Amino acid sequence: MVTSLPEQLIARAESLLRNSEVNEANVRRAVSSAYYALFHLLIRDAIANWRHADHHSRLVRTFDHNVMKNASITLLKELGRTSAQETGDDVQSVRSNLLLVAQSFVDLQQARHKADYNIAGPFAPIDAAVEVAQARLAFTKWAEISQEPAAQGYLYSLLFKDRS
Repeated sequence: MVTSLPEQLIARAESLLRNSEVNEANVRRAVSSAYYALFHLLIRDAIANWRHADHHSRLVRTFDHNVMKNASITLLKELGRTSAQETGDDVQSVRSNLLLVAQSFVDLQQARHKADYNIAGPFAPIDAAVEVAQARLAFTKWAEISQEPAAQGYLYSLLFKDRS
C-alpha cells in the first residue's frame, strides 16, 4: 500500500520509538517526524483545495512554520472565547477536535524545536512518546473534521498572514 508523506512521517515517528535501539537520536528524530507529519498533513489538505494541480508544488513552498503557528494560536484564542453553551453537540465536537489539532500543532512545533535545538540535556523517551501520540490523535481528529467549514477556514488561515 502506498501512503503519502504525512502518513509515512507519523509511522516513522512511531517506529523510531518501538525500535529496539531507542537512543537519543531516535527519540529526538521521532519528535521531529511527528511535527512534520502534522505540518505536511495540513499542507496537503490545504493545497488539495487548489484546483490547478500544476501549481501544487509551488503552493506547498509558500507555507511558513511561524504563520501556521500564529494562525493556530489565533484559532485557539477565538474558539476559546466561544462558550460551549452557544453551540450544539455537532458544532461542539468539531470545535473540540479543531482545538485539539491547533493545540497539537503549537505543542509539536515547540517540542520539535526542543528536540532539534536544545541539546543541553536529554530528551526523555516517554516525553517523545507523548508527543508522537499527540500527533497521532491530531491525525485521527483531523480526519473526522477536515471537510467541515471551520476546518477549511483553519486551512486557509495557515497560508495567509492575518491582516486583521
